[in-house]
Amino acid sequence: MQASERLTPFVSWFVLDWLRDAPDERHRVADGSLVFVDISGFTRLTERLAAKGKIGAEEMSGLLDVTFAALLSVAYDYGAWLVKWGGDAVLLLFEGEDHAGRACTASHEMRTTMRSVGRLRTSVGAVALRMSIGVHSGAFDFFLVGSLHHELVITGPAASTTVEMETVAQAGDIVISPATAAALPPRSVGAAKGSGYLLARSPRTPGRPNKSMPGEVIVDVGSCLPDITRSHLLAGGSDGEHRIVAIAFVEYSGVGEVLAKAGAEAAADAIEHVIRGCQEAAQRHHVTFWETDVGVDGGKVMLVSGAPGSAGNDEDRILAVVRAVIDG
Repeated sequence: MQASERLTPFVSWFVLDWLRDAPDERHRVADGSLVFVDISGFTRLTERLAAKGKIGAEEMSGLLDVTFAALLSVAYDYGAWLVKWGGDAVLLLFEGEDHAGRACTASHEMRTTMRSVGRLRTSVGAVALRMSIGVHSGAFDFFLVGSLHHELVITGPAASTTVEMETVAQAGDIVISPATAAALPPRSVGAAKGSGYLLARSPRTPGRPNKSMPGEVIVDVGSCLPDITRSHLLAGGSDGEHRIVAIAFVEYSGVGEVLAKAGAEAAADAIEHVIRGCQEAAQRHHVTFWETDVGVDGGKVMLVSGAPGSAGNDEDRILAVVRAVIDG
């Protein structure tokens, strides 16, 4: 199997499509609906399976695969891009005609699917998973930045609203923003919840086949992954494993003001500075740049020392990275 074939499942098609069409472009605006899906129940299950060592980790990996495969199958039927995946949460983008309706119909169908696939029978007992979903429709800012690998960053006002909708959603809720609600039939919009509304019923918008990149992947897939992660995957490392690691989150904010006052290019420069600093400091200290996540008016960078490999002194290494990032 060629390197690109082995690595492609670990990179968003949204990124590959971007690199194929406009490899030098750092900023894109996508008009559509963003769906933030968060699953609760995996954390407690992980703690219980950790006592079983490698066997427990492999079981956890299999449970994650089964659960997300079922949910993503539904999302893809309604035309979703999987733009971010992190642990027990995913970000899905719906573009094109009736994107708000398709996003909400998919969300409703995913919740129904979760009620069946989320009832897990495991070696440590029965577990019931639940999900909360936030949905917003608007113009979303995406940035593709970094000096050591291409990192997709989703940020800006529209992304902030999506995070706010998911934050007020309790387990079992689908909370939609006023902008999304305005695009739906009135009967689908329920009671107010925070600054949004509960999705009362599915709008039943017809599905649409998911986009995919036709033919052979013609971009450097490896450039979309940190070197340590790329090397680990190419060496065949993918099995579940429990291990001691040191973790840090670097949170940045103020993106909305930069976009409003100085524009997208200035925002790209600022985000590039943060991501580049994290990537280069992590590489110097043999720490893994794990992923980026959305946040209100900014985002987060997750750094891991000790996985997928360890160079020893993991706590010292990750503190050195964080210090370097702050100083930068």
